[in-house]
Amino acid sequence: MDYTKQIQDIAGRLFSENKIDVFIGYRNTGFDENQVPVLINQYKDVDQLLFTDKSVFNLANYLKYEHTRNKRVGLVVKGCDSRALNLMLTEKQVKRENLYVVGIACKGVVDETGEMAQNCIECVMPDAVIFDEMLGTPSGRREYQENADVRELDGKTLTERQEYFEEVFESCIRCNACRHSCPLCYCAKCCIDQETATLFQGANTTSSAFHALMTWSLHLAGRCVDCRNCEKACPSHLPLHLLHKQNEKVIYGNFQEHLAGMIEEDRGAFYKYSLSDPDDFIM
Repeated sequence: MDYTKQIQDIAGRLFSENKIDVFIGYRNTGFDENQVPVLINQYKDVDQLLFTDKSVFNLANYLKYEHTRNKRVGLVVKGCDSRALNLMLTEKQVKRENLYVVGIACKGVVDETGEMAQNCIECVMPDAVIFDEMLGTPSGRREYQENADVRELDGKTLTERQEYFEEVFESCIRCNACRHSCPLCYCAKCCIDQETATLFQGANTTSSAFHALMTWSLHLAGRCVDCRNCEKACPSHLPLHLLHKQNEKVIYGNFQEHLAGMIEEDRGAFYKYSLSDPDDFIM
């Protein structure tokens, strides 16, 4: 999967026709084969752009920062990235008329070991769901799969799960990289950081980390698109997908098979209601 030349040509055309102010894409780190996001604002820099199976980050995240706000932006999106973009548009965080979206029919990206990433193996929509120009041949929506790690976790007793997550949360250093890397975490100041809020837990302890991560994951329930930007950003390499994929499984089973960002202007799971919804939670 290599769309480098096409993306360079598209970005060059958009700059030369004065249709964008900035283009968000990927470039080499400069010291290894990995890639990092890059924002370029002039035609002469388009040769930095590339796209291969190492283009792993969700670029929609950069639409929430001042570098791009109120500017005409071109950007590259894979399937999961475009689902996040769909939600940002629905939640009025960006304006569609300010965007030129280069969609990718994604064949999957690889992790640090060169193996296909788990979220790509389980991906329900590898193709961009919103775009102005599509690169590659779309393969279409796939059948939903329950995450293998969540399935394994379900096999543990409640005590075993508690012990496992206590060990996980103990490694959290409260750096908030997970939140800053998430396209759907765009609040100017999170409720978790509001000193006057009931939710505030400022101490760097296991219990406060548990409180912060659980609050964060519940705010993303029905909104997470499984891009795993959060895990890529986490310096402690926490398995944050376990929180989100568990929520996803419960919501998929209880809210008419809802998956975040799949449909334009779909406001999310908690805005849906049907008399046929399960009600076994009602006392």
